[in-house]
Amino acid sequence: MQSAHVFASHIGHSGKTTLCFNMTCYFAKRHPDLNVLVMDLAEEGDLSKRLLGGVDAAREKVDEVFGAVFNLLADADRKSSGLTSWLWHSNVDVAGHAIRVADHNANIPGNLYLVSSGAWPRAEDPMPDEKRKTLCEKIRESLRSSSKSWKLFCDTDGDRRPSPFTMLGYSLCEYALVPMHLNKADQARIETMFGLMNEMRKAGEINTQVLFIVWNMVKSQKDEPMNHGGVMLPMTPSKVSLDILDSCNRRVADLSRDPEFAGLFAHGGPDVPERDFLGNSVAVVRQFADNVLKPAEELGMPFVHMVDELQASGQKQMKFRSGPDGVDYSAQDAVIRGVDEAIRCLGDKFEAMSVDARR
Repeated sequence: MQSAHVFASHIGHSGKTTLCFNMTCYFAKRHPDLNVLVMDLAEEGDLSKRLLGGVDAAREKVDEVFGAVFNLLADADRKSSGLTSWLWHSNVDVAGHAIRVADHNANIPGNLYLVSSGAWPRAEDPMPDEKRKTLCEKIRESLRSSSKSWKLFCDTDGDRRPSPFTMLGYSLCEYALVPMHLNKADQARIETMFGLMNEMRKAGEINTQVLFIVWNMVKSQKDEPMNHGGVMLPMTPSKVSLDILDSCNRRVADLSRDPEFAGLFAHGGPDVPERDFLGNSVAVVRQFADNVLKPAEELGMPFVHMVDELQASGQKQMKFRSGPDGVDYSAQDAVIRGVDEAIRCLGDKFEAMSVDARR
């Protein structure tokens, strides 16, 4: 296993699942020599639904493939049959026990595998720390001892207090990517989240560090990239968005230098200049056009696949039809490529920061 990253946030609808869906598919497409394992740790399995072809297609697969992570937790003590038998076996390929997503959705790269979540609400009791640590170490060891190279990504719910599934993601992953809306209210929430993560780190419950923060769904005024306060932006936001960005970034930078938060930020520390911290730890992603985002979600078609299909067709637009109720979408070439470019920029920063953080 090369590395493990969790998408986590202190609020729902911050873009965790959208970014996880598109970034993992982009990463798998870009690195066909690696196997990408995605664990969906969100209760209702929104990521699983997208990977398996969208909400309508996923309805047909509920009994067949959903709920693998629930089975994993239920079987953890038995060390025997079912999905988790590989955890206690020294020579088993994890791909034999996770879903190869391309077998269910041709839009997904063939080297991406999924441990699915549920398609229904479900309550779970908190898992004792030692049990969770043991389970996570066995998962990591299985991937480390595999004959193949793995990248692990986890999606989580937006829960104020970490759920058992979110805690599993923290325990599995060394780094966290934290998407948030660009506003002062969400910035205040993020401070609460970082405080909780810091407490859990000090208590020895997790070792997760914040790799970077993604200020998400920012309105673009122009498509021209710009350098703003040491942070490279793939587009030019409005002045008010830049002012809010400055305010939010200053608060986060102050936390990164606070001795009480030592070690929480992968690129932070009391001696790290604010400009360097922000350049390494902050990303800004534009608001995606609905006529690209919605069909991506409803048809299980990541942006990177849309661009490939568009290029292969030689057309200047794409038309989508979603579900039996016949929702129609149409998007021009420039709009699709603009959305894809946002993920590419984020993916490039992710790979650069992942390498730097491991030195």
